[in-house]
Amino acid sequence: MIKKLEKELKKLNAKRDKLSKFLSKQNKKTLSANQLQLLKEQKQAMAKYAKVLELRIKDLKEAK
Repeated sequence: MIKKLEKELKKLNAKRDKLSKFLSKQNKKTLSANQLQLLKEQKQAMAKYAKVLELRIKDLKEAK
């Protein structure tokens, strides 16, 4: 179970890094204001999800 969660976290962090790089290169000409805002919200949701995965992994490791 821990390995599965760690793998999921690793993939999520890779996607979040790609999104961060993408957002840093964007300007108002390439994306609408609404799309930019939605991508920022998606990035925040991904960060929260990553934090929950980290807490689950920590909890499982401590339970051993």
